[in-house]
Amino acid sequence: MDYVHIRLLPVIFLSFLCVSEVSAGLIVHESFSYAPGAQPGNGGFGWKQAWGSDPMATTNQGLQFTDSLGDSLQVSGNASTRMSGGSAQIEAVRDLQTELADTFWFSFLVNGIGGSHTVSVGLNQSVYIGQGAKDVTSAQWGVYDADKALLGSGGNITQGQSVYFVGRAIYNQANDKFTDLDVWMNPVLSVAPQISDPSVLYSGSVKEFDKVPKIAVYHTNTAAAVDELRFGDAFADVAPFTSGGGSLAVPEPPSFLFYLVLLPVTALACRGNSGWGLRCIIQRLKGHSDI
Repeated sequence: MDYVHIRLLPVIFLSFLCVSEVSAGLIVHESFSYAPGAQPGNGGFGWKQAWGSDPMATTNQGLQFTDSLGDSLQVSGNASTRMSGGSAQIEAVRDLQTELADTFWFSFLVNGIGGSHTVSVGLNQSVYIGQGAKDVTSAQWGVYDADKALLGSGGNITQGQSVYFVGRAIYNQANDKFTDLDVWMNPVLSVAPQISDPSVLYSGSVKEFDKVPKIAVYHTNTAAAVDELRFGDAFADVAPFTSGGGSLAVPEPPSFLFYLVLLPVTALACRGNSGWGLRCIIQRLKGHSDI
């Protein structure tokens, strides 16, 4: 190993540390990868315990979402629904393992059902997002506050319609609690949504909640479903996507950072062999020779 390669070892090591740090942005995930018909339990990661309170069931297939640009949300597993044998609302709850002490993003998929029903997700009984809320049925998509008042409506539900909700819970340093919330419905996946976007469903204050929110899923009908619960530090963490091919996909942060750091490292390696030659750099990035 020549002198140039030895000098590069600390840089390469730091590069991998940076990539690992960015990759750690997804805090919680539940893809409901359980057997069809089984009761969701301790799957996913980032949770304090298994799903509790009222039991749910697992569907035969998961939900999907493709945005207006043709990009598709990365999904796996199945989805959650109500257990058969009744129509009363069920509430399945689960706590996050990690103390969230700063603004965070979250997302999930919901498959609604025509008529007045409930299939929604609640955060610490401070806000409810989806079709209806705790003890509330509805025929519309919406955001509800702790008193079950409708804060923002997304229109009437079409039978079997799957919707992608994205939210940002804003941490208030002075109160040491989360006090404000932004929610979008079916935003594009390649760029973080803004308050001015047409996809915004609600932006404003909510009943404050503590650092470790309790997550609840509500169901009244087996024809509806909830899927792909994600919590992360940034929008990109909760919106992994596959490009539809119509245009170049925006690199996901881990990949982008990796190549951003790798480029100068490769250039230094080529310096000793071919005087910063462009051909050498391209070949090495393609993997034709080792750094």
